[in-house]
Amino acid sequence: MANKPVLIVGGICVVLAIASFGIAGSNWSEGVDDFENAEEVEAFIEGPDNSFTYTYTDDDGQGSGGWYVMMDGEYGDANGNDRTDACEDVTFTITDSSGNDVTGEAGHVICADSNEWRDEWADPVEDDGRIVFGYVCATIDSSEEVKYTCTIGEKYTITSDTQLYVFDKDSYDLQFIDGVLSFIQGGLLGSLGACCCGLGGILVLVGALTGGAPKPMVGYMPQQQTMQQ
Repeated sequence: MANKPVLIVGGICVVLAIASFGIAGSNWSEGVDDFENAEEVEAFIEGPDNSFTYTYTDDDGQGSGGWYVMMDGEYGDANGNDRTDACEDVTFTITDSSGNDVTGEAGHVICADSNEWRDEWADPVEDDGRIVFGYVCATIDSSEEVKYTCTIGEKYTITSDTQLYVFDKDSYDLQFIDGVLSFIQGGLLGSLGACCCGLGGILVLVGALTGGAPKPMVGYMPQQQTMQQ
């Protein structure tokens, strides 16, 4: 005969699992909405202007995506010198809050168009009439060849005689990561929890319907106590 208390517990677990699936689906939908409603790339691009000031941060200690320096123009290397023609004669200066010129330390003018590296590969918006040609405080990409040395909390000012645009790569990356985490946490974890709860409930129900009493193993004889006379 089925074990009634266990049967009730199993039934409750299954009901909770069904409800959990509904909640998980709702959370998944919310996660998708958060991901899709993330601000577009253009929201992280400032300009045109001749001067920009930013404060360097690195909350997780893993490095920063930094800021990509852009200008009006098109990609191309007609003269074959591995540099983008539009930015060959363009430069910018980086100064810290004390007025020190830290160009070459905190950032670099790259303006590259070669088989090894093309700035076009880093462009956040393709074919928009703007080109990337420099990078500031992109410490996450720092290497032996191109190093970025920036101090947390320091303000860096980018100036140029040419009208520039600046893409806040680090803020954009952080938003993207937050969106992905919201998407995963809202749906996947909720679904896993619902599956586990549902499986547990089903196992409890099966145990209850089969009597709820353990059966001896084959070849094993339970010991019986004998009453002393």
